[in-house]
Amino acid sequence: MRTLEYDVSNTHRLPSPYFPAIDHLTMAGCTTLFLALACLNFAAPTLASASNPFVKCPVTLEGRVSLNTTLETFNTPASLFNPDYTKGQNLSWSQILQFPDTKPSRFDLPSHKALEVTIDDRSLFVPGGGKVQLGFRRAGLLMGNGSDASNVGVQTFHWSSKQVGGAKGSHAMNLTHEYMNVWHEANDYASNQFSINAGVMLSQDNPKEEGKPDSTKLDKRLWKVLDRKNNVIWTGRIKYGVWQNFAITMDIEKKWVFQISRIGLCDTDDLWTLCSTLHVYYSEGYDRLKAVTPPVANDNSGGGQYQIGILKKPTETTSVVNDGYQESGIHEGQIYGGIFIENSSNNCISL
Repeated sequence: MRTLEYDVSNTHRLPSPYFPAIDHLTMAGCTTLFLALACLNFAAPTLASASNPFVKCPVTLEGRVSLNTTLETFNTPASLFNPDYTKGQNLSWSQILQFPDTKPSRFDLPSHKALEVTIDDRSLFVPGGGKVQLGFRRAGLLMGNGSDASNVGVQTFHWSSKQVGGAKGSHAMNLTHEYMNVWHEANDYASNQFSINAGVMLSQDNPKEEGKPDSTKLDKRLWKVLDRKNNVIWTGRIKYGVWQNFAITMDIEKKWVFQISRIGLCDTDDLWTLCSTLHVYYSEGYDRLKAVTPPVANDNSGGGQYQIGILKKPTETTSVVNDGYQESGIHEGQIYGGIFIENSSNNCISL
């Protein structure tokens, strides 16, 4: 048995309202009784992928792209992702995706490759039975069907991302906009169990509870992990020229947890409470993942689907979805790798 370290060396320090109960503590490891109560003891993992030495747990849904995959594969039922969603009307995935000339990510070694998701002026999604979403430019690779095995028990959602060129490159995100890059969208389409966002946050995406910190004031150059109520539970600098590796463990079943963090569904005055949680992990390059938050209370109910890509939101908007400003002539991209969902029952997490 080994004790998971809690590391904030790669974490942009949030002001104390984001982590009020742990702001004054040293986070280098679980060295105090107070921190130890929030740390996880991991049992010896089950080897799940002989081709990659870092994947130690059973894979629930696979999204890593094998070396022999062609772009045309993504248009067909042979794709690891839904071939029909979520993309611009009359576009095929082979028109949207690219295989970038870059080294594989940590969890792609040695037999998988990176892919790039792009958006341009044609990236206008029309939901079934609805009207074109004029506010968004979006393309999101979709995993699962909303009621699959990734919505049961304890699941860890993995991805790595890499920026295309520098901060001012021709394919770079325009961080005067808000972006949602990876998210788990609830089956009712009314919220996300979690998301990672970038850029200037819209006031419409501020936390849903009164008294929570205003996310619109956060640096646009930060990644921001949001819970279901839009509370920002972690931030970290967007890096260029390096893989940034993420994992979020979503404990769907409610359990008794120690409330180090007072953010989320289960805020109480008690020391312990019954709730479901999110737990964020991060690393760069080929370093192993480390926990960058404690388990954070969250509403993980209702099922949902995992999306990886780009959803660029408008500025000067009221509804966000149907109006606002989007500049023309864009061609933006995000490189992804190491995409998979693993079963983290028995405290198994691939680091």
